[in-house]
Amino acid sequence: MAHDSSTLFGTTVPDGARAASPTDTCTVVVSLRDTPGALSRITATLGSTPVLALAYVVTGSAQALAEIRMPRAHATRARHKLSRMVDTTYVSEPRFALLPLN
Repeated sequence: MAHDSSTLFGTTVPDGARAASPTDTCTVVVSLRDTPGALSRITATLGSTPVLALAYVVTGSAQALAEIRMPRAHATRARHKLSRMVDTTYVSEPRFALLPLN
């Protein structure tokens, strides 16, 4: 079975999940406690959300930061889901993010 896919940010995503332009995407930043399974909880929470890029960095003293790029149409629902997740301390959508646009 063949699937149409394209490479974006070094990962393979379905064509339907790709946004038309950078203005159609946004980056959600999640601050959370770095616990075993924290990254797995993020991916499970966003299971039905088309994620274009995800960066997870441990910032020290058991704190972590996750930046998640997604289509803007899914951002509000994803922010609400992430804010209810265990270990989350803060969820925001900054104007400028660390992930490169291209």
